[in-house]
Parts: sequence; C-alpha cells; structure tokens
Amino acid sequence: MNAPTAARIAPLHENDLRSHDPVLEELVDFVGYRPNALLTMARKPGVVPALLQLLGVTLRGDGLLLQPLRFLIAAEAARGARCRYTTTHLVHAAHHLGVGWDKLAVLPSYRDDPRYTEQERKALAIATAGGSLPVREPGQAIDQARQVFTEEEIVEIVSCVAMVGWFNRWNGLMGSELEPVPSEALAHVPWLQDLEV
Repeated sequence: MNAPTAARIAPLHENDLRSHDPVLEELVDFVGYRPNALLTMARKPGVVPALLQLLGVTLRGDGLLLQPLRFLIAAEAARGARCRYTTTHLVHAAHHLGVGWDKLAVLPSYRDDPRYTEQERKALAIATAGGSLPVREPGQAIDQARQVFTEEEIVEIVSCVAMVGWFNRWNGLMGSELEPVPSEALAHVPWLQDLEV
C-alpha cells in the first residue's frame, strides 16, 4: 500500500463561495460530506455543475438499471484503473444504496462468487473491459451482455464506465485526499488498500 500524500492542488475551503453550487449541495446531501475532488474542480468555473449533471444522468438519475448496480459497475471500472480515491467513493456510495459490505468485499471475485447474479456478472465484465486503457476485449463482454441486457441497457452500462474515467484521471493526477466519511469503506473492503492513492 502506498502512503497517503497531500493533494497536489488544495481543494477550496468550504467557506469559499466557489465551492457552493446547488447541484453540489444536492450531492453533499446524498453522500453526507463535501468531496475534496469536487472542491478542487470548483476552481474552474462551470466544471462541477456540468460534471454533476452528467453524473446525474449516468449514475444517479432515473435509468433502466437500478442505482446500486450502476454504482457497482462504476466501482469495478474504477478498480480496474487502480484509483483508490474514486473506487472508495463508489464502494461507499454502493453501500449507501444498500449493497452489503460482504458483497463489496468480494467484488474482485465477482465472476465466481455466488453473491453476484448472472446479470451483475455480465454488466461487471463490461466494467472490467473498460476499466483500463487500452480497453480489454470489449466485443466479448458486450456480446455476453446481450444475453441478458437490451442495447439501451448496455449503453447505460458503458455510460457508467465512461463517467468514471473522468474521476480516475482527475484524482490520479490531483492526488485527491480521501475524506473521513467514505474512508469507512476501507475497514470493510480490504482490497481497497491495494489500489494506488
């Protein structure tokens, strides 16, 4: 495990007016804390509202797939990118939406673990394929997913994977510091410790 380091660019203080946006406040109400990554993004006007609007369409808004599955897909994609900050946030959010710690603790073994359904396995295989670059065998993952998902549902799965790409790159470059609230996941999901900071 790599030792935590300070963020490369400090997030705005929560009293800074640039760190307050109605869309961000709604997310804070959902997760229960102010994400440092978003407080750093807020230094560039317009980024946070645009990004959170896209997040609402892909992960949090109405969709064909249930939110817990969308967050599992996103967590698996972030795990593939080895981004501890992003993955921990997504694992914490999935738990917040009702996914048990025991199931999240075996996410790396989703292909064989009975806690995962066939449908979840096929969705997570797309996340595994797209979690790193270059993308690994996407045709096979999508062909397998066609057995249990419509094309519209597959588009929704891929949108979750693609959404996470922004966060993986942002947090990897910025070295975003993990907040205390999502850090709770580290005690329940040991494999998070093996990811890069």
